[in-house]
Amino acid sequence: MGNCFDKPKRESGCNAFNMKDAQILSPFSAEWKFKKADLLPLKDSVNGYLSEFLNGKCYYDANIPGLQYHIVIFPNGHNEVAREHTWIYLYVNGSTDRKITAEFVISVESANFSKSLDYVYNGYYGRGGILCKTSELFDLKSKFFVDEVMTVKVKGTFKVPIPTISKICTPISFEWKIKEEDLREIINEELNNGRLCSDKTSVSSCFDFNYCLKISPNEIREGDNEAKTWLFLSVDMGDEKKIEAVFDFSIDSAQNNRGFEYVFEKSVGWGGPLCSTEDLFNPSKKYFVDAEETRISMLKCKNDFVPKFAITDEDKDFLIIIVHVIHKQVLKDVSPVFAGMLQSEMKEEIENKMIIVDFDFETVEAAINIFYGEKVLKEFSFEDALSLYRFGDKYLCSYIMGLVEGTLIKHISPTNVVQLIKFSLPDSLNIKGVYQRCIDF
Repeated sequence: MGNCFDKPKRESGCNAFNMKDAQILSPFSAEWKFKKADLLPLKDSVNGYLSEFLNGKCYYDANIPGLQYHIVIFPNGHNEVAREHTWIYLYVNGSTDRKITAEFVISVESANFSKSLDYVYNGYYGRGGILCKTSELFDLKSKFFVDEVMTVKVKGTFKVPIPTISKICTPISFEWKIKEEDLREIINEELNNGRLCSDKTSVSSCFDFNYCLKISPNEIREGDNEAKTWLFLSVDMGDEKKIEAVFDFSIDSAQNNRGFEYVFEKSVGWGGPLCSTEDLFNPSKKYFVDAEETRISMLKCKNDFVPKFAITDEDKDFLIIIVHVIHKQVLKDVSPVFAGMLQSEMKEEIENKMIIVDFDFETVEAAINIFYGEKVLKEFSFEDALSLYRFGDKYLCSYIMGLVEGTLIKHISPTNVVQLIKFSLPDSLNIKGVYQRCIDF
């Protein structure tokens, strides 16, 4: 949830231009997986809000602060005119103040489906079209599902005007595990005005407010004919006068995802209905699970490094102080910076040594081990990994940067995701893979 600090860099094809014409161009690519078992109950649905569609998880653009997008599927259309067809939409949170142009392709590769679209979003809504007939969606011959899962991919470009006023942004991440018995007690005993609250969380030191989550499991509002469960982000403003929030709620086990945006001008909660109260406690809907949540990440190394020549201990010919002996050729192979320092007239080449003063012994030692083929960060703390990435960044060692990036992605958690976002921001070290995975977390 959230995005990045400070104003993005401007993009323009001209050397001189009016600020009002400057644009941010941001390529994006994302995919969503929908289970057949979750879509099948909606194939005949005509019951309206919350029961006709399935939301995909929300993504946040890495280059445009606050831009949120996700896929929505209506297996039986969204109104009477659209019935008996499956519709698919890309939702984007544009506004009249910030019009978002999106050029993109929606595809389901297994079914040879693709659709090119070009829209200007001036509100938070979806654009798309017909995916297929409802009957075809679940027909095995159509091949929309592979192993009972449909994979939807979207690839394209967002374009928005550069804002004339800089805004300070901070990412937030929060995981709240709620026991079923606690919600039942709230309902049965009519406790806390029918609501359960999480612990409050303070935002970073440059802000003076905190937030929490609140859930109301059995609420009937005017116009509703059944009780619903509502979920809110509640903000205590502190000394802040105005807070713009872009956020989402997700319950992975139930494949329930909801995206929101709201401008807080007083301490209040904002959110929406999660599901009906009946569905909340229906075991088949999977809102409550006994097992702990498990996250699995897969790391694929794209550019492996292997020394170009056979090496023995006796051949080592170069000294790095903090103290290590290493082959010059290895340094040249792994880093263009080192290669430049080891040109024939340079001090390092003449003296056969290099003094590194801005990294500690453990960081340099780990880097050297990686130069010689080690592919696992052994017993490295989170801070050690960040230091090693800085080393790779300074000396342009792409292999080290890739190895650390993969390790950081693998170990993203609610306790470190905010720190990782700050570390990987475009105006920090600009680690796009880590940044996007943190935003998607």
